[in-house]
Amino acid sequence: MSRICTVTGKKNKVVNSVTRRGKARAAGGVGRKVTGVSKRVQKVNLQKKRVVVGGEVQVVRLSVKALRSLSAGKIKGMALV
Repeated sequence: MSRICTVTGKKNKVVNSVTRRGKARAAGGVGRKVTGVSKRVQKVNLQKKRVVVGGEVQVVRLSVKALRSLSAGKIKGMALV
């Protein structure tokens, strides 16, 4: 099972990790210089929860944003057990 939220469709995101050296201009230096850029993964914050969907209980992966919306009653057709 992949790391995807069943409600919002959120999934992992590939971003750059930037390595810098030097002292910032505001702190009295000549500025920060980029010395390397490498890829990294930002993982989505998923939680496994039991949810009633269409009258039957299912275990689904939900992002925390979807979980908060679900507990507030903003998502129709689903309810927490």
